[in-house]
Amino acid sequence: MNDPARAAAEEIFAAAAALGTTRQEAVLVTRAVHAVKNGRPTDVALTDTAQHRRRRLAHVAGCALWDPHLDADAVLAAVTAAARTAPREKRSTAA
Repeated sequence: MNDPARAAAEEIFAAAAALGTTRQEAVLVTRAVHAVKNGRPTDVALTDTAQHRRRRLAHVAGCALWDPHLDADAVLAAVTAAARTAPREKRSTAA
């Protein structure tokens, strides 16, 4: 994994945080955009709420994955590796 790919992954995670979504959501959207880039179908809806958070996140991920100076597979690997090494996000346990 190289530094530009890792920087792109951090940019994707920063966009997710700015949009109020989780790192898990960022990984899901990045995987979906990567599948579309490689001509594979995906069941992930990239338009979700009135705020269009997934669509905005998909735009950031897509810009990184389609960047001719970056390897899309390396960016995806950086995103998934960073998600595995990050501490788990806490869910609210309100009942």
